[in-house]
Amino acid sequence: MKLLGRNRLNQLISESSATKVWVNAWSSEIDSCSWKSVDDVKDRFPSVVCIENCMFTFKIDGCDMSIETIMDFNALTVLIIAVKVT
Repeated sequence: MKLLGRNRLNQLISESSATKVWVNAWSSEIDSCSWKSVDDVKDRFPSVVCIENCMFTFKIDGCDMSIETIMDFNALTVLIIAVKVT
C-alpha cells in the first residue's frame, strides 16, 4: 500500500518514544502490505474500527490518540486524513 499524508504523523512522533515506535512500525506495515479487503485490514489490526467501507480508525497503543484513514483497495493507497485525541 502507498501511505499518503505522512506529515500528519509528525505530531504523534513527538508524543513519546513508545508512540514513535508504534507509528514507525504501523507505517512500515502499511508500506509492505497489499490489502484487498476490510477483512485483510482486520486480520492484521484486530482493534481497527471500520467506520464506513473505506474509512478506518487505528487506535494507537499506549496513548489516547488514533489515526483516521481512507483506503482505496483497488489503487492500494492509504490516506491519513486526521490524527485525533480519543
